[in-house]
Amino acid sequence: MPLLQMERIFKQYNQGELEVMALKGIDLTVEEGEFVSIMGTSGSGKSTMMNILGCLDRPTEGSYLLEGQDVSRFDDNALAEVRNKKIGFVFQSFNLLPKLSALENVELPMVYAGIDRPTRVKRAMEALEKVGLSARVHHKPNELSGGQRQRVAIARALVNHPAILMADEPTGNLDSKSTFEIMGIFQQLNDEGATVVMVTHEPDVAQYTKRIVVFKDGEIKQDHPVENRVIFREGAGQ
Repeated sequence: MPLLQMERIFKQYNQGELEVMALKGIDLTVEEGEFVSIMGTSGSGKSTMMNILGCLDRPTEGSYLLEGQDVSRFDDNALAEVRNKKIGFVFQSFNLLPKLSALENVELPMVYAGIDRPTRVKRAMEALEKVGLSARVHHKPNELSGGQRQRVAIARALVNHPAILMADEPTGNLDSKSTFEIMGIFQQLNDEGATVVMVTHEPDVAQYTKRIVVFKDGEIKQDHPVENRVIFREGAGQ
């Protein structure tokens, strides 16, 4: 059974009297352990697709099965639970709370899940260690570089052991060295079994993934394996 399966997904928005069809009958399957990049120009439908994949929005028509459950039929409360337990989000703007330390930011999803504090601290420390930030756990976001903030965001996405990691332009605010290191972390997590779906408009970033799905005008125009994939190697630099 695929990890996620979309069949005949349509998404229509009403802008005043204008009806905009953002997605036009999308079929997409992602297997467990894949590393997929979703590409396309602005207005191609890739962000709408990511919102539906991440259970932040529902399709107008069609079905979306996540681990065999048709989440497109879920109500808001059930969708919120799916987001917290099954999906780890990483955003371009990091979305960290400025007054909390790295450790406290990583703990947040577990607070919402009702997990006790000793377990939260242990799991948050393990996640920060996994992304190479064990020496910065008590630093606040303004004391960290952009690359370090994104590492905190990745650690936060990992702590509830989600079925899938969703990354929306995760390197959009980073320099080339930090981009290289962050994509290395995603590759490492994928090598360890994590399923990653990433939106990016940068072809060189997509080269770190294993499969590229290209959107145009609300439809999938290309879906192919990555050729000449870039593999992160410690100390290789950019």
